[in-house]
Amino acid sequence: MDLANQNESRDKMASNSYRTLRSLARELKLIYKKKDMCEVPVYAYVQEQFRNFQVTGEKMCRARQEAEHLAQTYLCYLESTRKHEAISAHYRGKGERSVESSANIVGLKLPKLYSEETAQKSPEH
Repeated sequence: MDLANQNESRDKMASNSYRTLRSLARELKLIYKKKDMCEVPVYAYVQEQFRNFQVTGEKMCRARQEAEHLAQTYLCYLESTRKHEAISAHYRGKGERSVESSANIVGLKLPKLYSEETAQKSPEH
């Protein structure tokens, strides 16, 4: 592999890792709802790990690839958790239905209950 291809490959990996870092920051901002992400300990840790495993020169290490994979896995987990909560909130039941409500769903109507008011309004036979 010549030097130009190595540099191009390194640049692509760097852009992927920065994209992952930005996406992680976006998800963490949705969770913590803080404007300054430096106050969030998780973000500080992730950012520190990205700095520790930056490729310098032509050095390529397996630990960097593992760190990127771990970051992408964590990002997938955060996105999936957020989407799951949104779907659960959307489809969550409102509790137990009343008998009338359940009957209406299947197209049935319950008979009216006897009360003194309805007996007085209806003519007697």
